[in-house]
Amino acid sequence: MIVKTLCFLTVLTIYLNAQQTSAANAKILVDSFSLGKSRVIPIGILIDLEKDWHIYWRNPGDSGMPTSIDFELPDGVSISEIKWPVPKVFEYEGLASYGYDGQILLIAELNVPENFVSNSITVTAKIKSLICRDVCIPFNATVSKEIVFQNNFKAEEQVSNLFSRTRKSLPEVNSDFELSVIPGDDLITIIIQTSNDKMPEPASIYFLPYENGLFKNTVDQKFSTKENQIELRVEYDQFKTEELRELLGVLVFQFDDTAQSQKVYEIKKQINTNN
Repeated sequence: MIVKTLCFLTVLTIYLNAQQTSAANAKILVDSFSLGKSRVIPIGILIDLEKDWHIYWRNPGDSGMPTSIDFELPDGVSISEIKWPVPKVFEYEGLASYGYDGQILLIAELNVPENFVSNSITVTAKIKSLICRDVCIPFNATVSKEIVFQNNFKAEEQVSNLFSRTRKSLPEVNSDFELSVIPGDDLITIIIQTSNDKMPEPASIYFLPYENGLFKNTVDQKFSTKENQIELRVEYDQFKTEELRELLGVLVFQFDDTAQSQKVYEIKKQINTNN
């Protein structure tokens, strides 16, 4: 009986590893850089997913697990935080999860000190996540790349275009509106005061929090508009156990206008609980 169980577990492990390899692959890409002008090297973790599979955002929502990446770097070399493109929302039987399908590039920036003695570095990234279709399987991968220092390194056009498209999909940090938050017993009201007369009226607005467990996971968030003011109401998670002190996440505006279908802003707002 023990032998049969061990054989079954071995076969299952081989099957899951084969599924993982065929359903998702990862590698490190490097965009153009010039160490003669800047000590910054743009890199990205490219994850390719087979059709109908998806991977999770930093907040997975109601299911899955957050994607995490741990870097191993030479002493003295540092790396920025991962820049996360706006995720898609996957809804199934009333549950909402946040993630990506197809191909996703997670970008960051290496910082190399002036006094770094070597003429190259090896970057290793350990990826830990979950990929799902009709079933979910672990996606754990370790990828490495040697980067040779150059005064003028020019990436392949396809790679540079991918970095460019990804940067355009990142949330904007500087917004053209004022934002305030009114906390309530069951929800918060986000008040958006815009001075941008050129912004069309949104078809929908929703807030995606960076942290899971604070808000109900859904994009069906109620809002109302009046002149240049928008009020968005976001419900708390029914099992929320901690007090909201800071609003962290992305605010997504969806438009019917094909010329500007979406605008996304990063939100970092302290909450005044005395209101």
